[in-house]
Amino acid sequence: EFKAQMPPNWTVYVSGPTTANAKTTGPGKGAVQTEGQDGLDSLAALLISLEADKYVLTTESNWSRLINELRKNVVDRRCGDCTVMFDVRPGEW
Repeated sequence: EFKAQMPPNWTVYVSGPTTANAKTTGPGKGAVQTEGQDGLDSLAALLISLEADKYVLTTESNWSRLINELRKNVVDRRCGDCTVMFDVRPGEW
């Protein structure tokens, strides 16, 4: 839904677990099914996110809240509040 309505000049990168079964069976079974690859992909996405200065997140998501806290408390402190966050919660955009 967001990608259909995002500004045409935006480039959006999506990362994280890519195994459909892992998303529907829960993290424990997903970890076994992917032999830990989904966890590794998620950690890589987290580290890469610390390089950004613009964030599109949904604060309804625990993962997005984690990234937002790292953005505010790690990235912004290092760059003098250089980041911007856009929240895509329903009704917010």
